[in-house]
Amino acid sequence: MKLRPQTDNIQLAEALKRIVPQAITLTEQRVAKALQICSGGKKNDLDTFFGEDNTVDKTKFLANIFNPALEDAAKTLGVDYITEETVGYDAILLDEEIENKMSLGSSTSSFATGNNHSKTKVDKIFCVKLTQKANGFPEVFACLVDLSLKMNPNTGWSDSVTKTGKNNNGFSTLKIHNEDAICITPIYGRVRKTQKYVHTVYETIS
Repeated sequence: MKLRPQTDNIQLAEALKRIVPQAITLTEQRVAKALQICSGGKKNDLDTFFGEDNTVDKTKFLANIFNPALEDAAKTLGVDYITEETVGYDAILLDEEIENKMSLGSSTSSFATGNNHSKTKVDKIFCVKLTQKANGFPEVFACLVDLSLKMNPNTGWSDSVTKTGKNNNGFSTLKIHNEDAICITPIYGRVRKTQKYVHTVYETIS
């Protein structure tokens, strides 16, 4: 009989907790260098380079920097984490396939944002939400979501394209119903229940 997933999820969360702070530091350093080079020293922070309200492009840019930084931090700290970017998952952590979802902004209503039909081949999703100031990320929420534990049909990725036939601007969000709080293993920050869905609460990592 397979062990209950919660035990494995705690171990995964503890491993991720070790590498997240260093991955954020590496990302901040690399973002500053990349923008200076790309702009010829004219637009040296994310807001001037992409536009203050252009969260979508900033997030895409950061994901390409943050994911390698996770692996580099893991190697430095001796954590068994291998980048394995393929259809359905992004990495193998302690022999478990996980999908990485990094988002930027201060919204608390969802755990991740992805392109429409944001389906994965694995149930375990590593969610990281960052607030941004210049090239720094002062607050973070991070958790592991295990959708294999969900019971409520409202938990999961929104899919309004299938439901309505409309584009929905190409985005879907990952929401967790209050009844499925067991799906969430917090890493940084905490969660709180609202009228229907679980919301995220950021914390500062010094």
